[in-house]
Amino acid sequence: MENLLFGAHPVLEALKSDQEIDKVLVLNSLKTSIAKEIVELVKSKGISLNRVPEEKLNRITRGNHQGIIAFSSPVKFHEIKQILPDLFKRKKAPFLLILDRISDVRNFGAIARTAECAGVDAI
Repeated sequence: MENLLFGAHPVLEALKSDQEIDKVLVLNSLKTSIAKEIVELVKSKGISLNRVPEEKLNRITRGNHQGIIAFSSPVKFHEIKQILPDLFKRKKAPFLLILDRISDVRNFGAIARTAECAGVDAI
């Protein structure tokens, strides 16, 4: 899985580098100082955090996860308040696509591809 990060140090470095992280799983009995630092960073960034049993982590990867797994996102997310000033600075009228209740990933993919071709600035 290319979006899978595991091990305390790789996950911590990803969090510090502002890599887009969707979710972090931490072994429910893990109490190390680096685990505490990761949990604090995850909470401060508003990233989903789940405490899980070791069996769940072992099902996800056979690698040495050290009790911590993160799922990175291939998509960079931005707040609308970050996007609009940049567009206005470039003297560009914002072309935004706002979606609601998309439940099928294939529909979203088709919409995103069409939006890219149409020149949409952000979805």
